[in-house]
Amino acid sequence: MECDFCFEDSLFSDTKDRTAETGRPYTAKRCEPQWFTEDVNNDDFIDVPTTLKFRADLSYRQEAFQRALNEYSDCYVLLPPANNAMRRDVQESQARCLIRLGRYKEALDIADILIKGVSNTDHLTGSLNLHATIYSCMGNLQEVVSCLQQLISLHPLNPHFWIGLAETYMSLFLAASDCGAISECSKNNVSSESSDSLKGPLRTMDILNCRDAKIKPGHCNENDECPSSTKDCVTTKQLWMWSCASFIRARLLLQFVQPQHASFVLENNLNTQDQIEIQLNKFGIVEESKMVLAEVMGEDLSAERIKDDGQIDIKTTQTLSSFTMPTVEEFRVRWFHKSDSLLVHA
Repeated sequence: MECDFCFEDSLFSDTKDRTAETGRPYTAKRCEPQWFTEDVNNDDFIDVPTTLKFRADLSYRQEAFQRALNEYSDCYVLLPPANNAMRRDVQESQARCLIRLGRYKEALDIADILIKGVSNTDHLTGSLNLHATIYSCMGNLQEVVSCLQQLISLHPLNPHFWIGLAETYMSLFLAASDCGAISECSKNNVSSESSDSLKGPLRTMDILNCRDAKIKPGHCNENDECPSSTKDCVTTKQLWMWSCASFIRARLLLQFVQPQHASFVLENNLNTQDQIEIQLNKFGIVEESKMVLAEVMGEDLSAERIKDDGQIDIKTTQTLSSFTMPTVEEFRVRWFHKSDSLLVHA
């Protein structure tokens, strides 16, 4: 059977000959600065949402939050339902404008819509970040803790989530210590954790001066008794300990990737470590205590976990069906069970 294939002679010519005609320099298209501020041509429907999005981003950067909110809203109306990624981006931007305008309830409504529509861990991370910001502005520290615990469950090797958790625990500790509505534990509850019994490496000025009262994080109501059997109840000493442990965990993670950093990234890393050390010194925690907590909070870290040029948080996007979020109690057991044991047995 004969095959009658015909090939152009140019295909067999020398490479230089074939490329001679295409050797003209390439000139990339350039947009004028702030091209998106020009009048929008409504006939060109595809470009209108993008133009409005750029305008809104510029307004937000200029801190014109009401104007940015209006432009984000106009953009959202024009977005097709199938463009889920940009719709979520614009909705989050609307919420952040509302936060800056002090309209927290409206921002929370949008955040709730976003978290109901998550389909993967990336979506969930963004939604939890947004919720944490809103609750922080509203002063609801209990919900901030909940969001940060979920973020850490998604990204246990992210030092910044640990720093946020440490700061929130310390805010709860300080609020509880200053709140006269905290009920004291009965003698049976505190006898084993009395101030006079705290000896050894965990004995510090802060914890010695702290009453070991049972509290509900985020609440301060003198009529709100909190039984020791309630899982949501923690002691002020636990809040103090969890804050220290979280700061130390964050510092371990920063030290872990430090050899892979350079330039301003390394500078930021070292500055953050210095700030953590300042906080730990303010807490009055002694060096021996830091070493004990570092050993406990770094048990899962090893050199083998450094991958891809030091990027230790290597979790990829997952569908939610392949990820199970731990409960509050499971999170505490996972990360703070041993540090709590140090408190009890010190």
